[in-house]
Amino acid sequence: MDVFKTKPGEAISIMITERNYVDATQMKCPYVMSYDGERTTTYYAVCPACDNPIVLVGLFRSQEESRARRPYGRHVPFDVPELCQYDEDAYLSCPYANPDRRRSGRRRLPKSRTGLGLYRVMRAEFDRVVQAWEAWSGLHLGAGAAEEALCRWAGDEVWRYYEATYQNLPQTLFYGAPARNLVKMYVVKTGQLHTALSNIPEVRLTPTRSAQYSQVDKTIRGFLSLDFHLANHKYHTSGVQLTESFDLRVTCQNRRTCSSLTLETDPNWLNRACKDLNGRRDENLLDIARRLLTES
Repeated sequence: MDVFKTKPGEAISIMITERNYVDATQMKCPYVMSYDGERTTTYYAVCPACDNPIVLVGLFRSQEESRARRPYGRHVPFDVPELCQYDEDAYLSCPYANPDRRRSGRRRLPKSRTGLGLYRVMRAEFDRVVQAWEAWSGLHLGAGAAEEALCRWAGDEVWRYYEATYQNLPQTLFYGAPARNLVKMYVVKTGQLHTALSNIPEVRLTPTRSAQYSQVDKTIRGFLSLDFHLANHKYHTSGVQLTESFDLRVTCQNRRTCSSLTLETDPNWLNRACKDLNGRRDENLLDIARRLLTES
């Protein structure tokens, strides 16, 4: 893997570089540990997906295995005191450990550390999750649509599914959910979804008071079946880099359109959402999350 984080339970991915590691850890214990009478130094961190300990390889030229072209992270099968505990079940289902794993539909245990971490992030950062969903999909969620999505997420206990990770938390609001009608919803004018919808004869994109959005309307009489859903969740590997994507599929009158709208997730969606919102919080969305998700 080419990313790390410093604590379990955080929705953050930091690119593995010498500078980033030094800045994030200050080169202090428990991240930097010496063995064999100070002759061997090991650099620890946390896997951004499964909350397990990892060791960073090739970070400094003096390390063994530093012949690698770029530094990378590797899981270790043991606890790192004061950093995190090893969870074999989480490791076996980690996309960084096995991106081609077969998904059996098996779920995390109710007290799974990663599952509870996802639950807490969703509750504490729901407004930013909604912002990240909009930035990724180009589809705006009003309070009603956001509450409906979170209600389904809570009812299905989505945090317990191994498909759900810190990196794709915004997408889990709709992945595996029934198709939802797009009529009267708002779409971002600069997004790929807006462009795709503009090419559907039955759809009219109506200007709104906001320069940022258009409203999805119809050009035909009667009911318009214009639905979206997420499908085809995939991981792609290139060397030590792992990328993740979903298909955002739209059907109009039961015919598929926009079938090529494959979008990569942003592992740093939380930091980006904080910047997009300029540090502001949406208390209405946070109240929804507090009401639907009890404090764990």
